[in-house]
Amino acid sequence: MWKRVAAVAAIAIGVAGCAHSGGTSTTGMTTAAPAASPALDIGRCGSADTGELGRTLGIAGLEQVSVNPLRCAWAAGSAAGAGYQVVFAWFRGSSLAERRGQVTGQATTVTVSGRSGIAWSGPASCELAVDSGGRDFIDWTLLGAGPDRDRQCAVLPQLAADTLTKAG
Repeated sequence: MWKRVAAVAAIAIGVAGCAHSGGTSTTGMTTAAPAASPALDIGRCGSADTGELGRTLGIAGLEQVSVNPLRCAWAAGSAAGAGYQVVFAWFRGSSLAERRGQVTGQATTVTVSGRSGIAWSGPASCELAVDSGGRDFIDWTLLGAGPDRDRQCAVLPQLAADTLTKAG
């Protein structure tokens, strides 16, 4: 009788062990879910300071015109020859791959601070989206067609890198 109880207990322990292994299939093969990088805690407005942002982009008179937890915008008037708007957005629950599918122009794959991203531009704008972990990404956009636009667009990776660094 004790042999029978011991055999039943051994089977129960074996079955319980398989049920809680978290990845053992009925064939005994283990499967692992792909490891996603944890989502960063992005600061409000990408942790950007208005004065620093204006100096980095070389846009005089930049002023913050909208603020919310996921999107902020700064604008400068036409005193420098063109009206500019700079926008930061944090897309939560949307993957970079989904964003790539929404881009209508030619997108270039980039890497910023070791994270994948995409960059694209049009006649009056340029944009950079970078993975920020989980199913999130950050996006910096410059709208305007002034004489320094190409140089300013080239600074977007620095803005994204600063945001990612400040997020940890």
